[in-house]
Amino acid sequence: MRLFVAIALPPELANRASTILPTSLPALRRVKPENLHVTLAFLGWTPDEQIAAVTEAATEAAAHVPRFTLDFDRAGRFPERGRPRVVWLGMAAGAPSVMKLGEGVHASLRSRGLRFDDRPLAPHLTLARIDEDASSPEAKTVAAALEGLAVRDLRFEVGEIAVVQSVLSPKGPRYTALATVPLAHN
Repeated sequence: MRLFVAIALPPELANRASTILPTSLPALRRVKPENLHVTLAFLGWTPDEQIAAVTEAATEAAAHVPRFTLDFDRAGRFPERGRPRVVWLGMAAGAPSVMKLGEGVHASLRSRGLRFDDRPLAPHLTLARIDEDASSPEAKTVAAALEGLAVRDLRFEVGEIAVVQSVLSPKGPRYTALATVPLAHN
């Protein structure tokens, strides 16, 4: 099954985050509110018998990071220059804790010999992807809109991380938390 380890957003905050982008922006495939999350590690296809080891790795990493407040404070895009492909929200408060969590998850997965996307962590919240067939003016409109976008009051307490199954379908991905593990108590 396809797996990733992530910080899930509370439903109310996810609904607010999903409305940040103006509805008039063209050529966007928006992430459904229930699918919004901050990825800590993407494993991709993982044999069922390794789920327990993935959960152990997440548990080990979470045990070293106390609960924290995560605050999304700005919008951006990947790549930063040229034609945008992904629209995201960046973090202010809580970013160091997200990095520590992600690095801990990576180290724990690595120590168990589990395969995952081992690129350096760039924590963000993906809001939308720009259609591959978007016109140049449409892509420029999206890029320009992000420059002046105000992001306010998107903060929540992170108390756990999840091991999540991703099932792809023509209607979009469906995510199911297979396990949640608590962060350390302050």
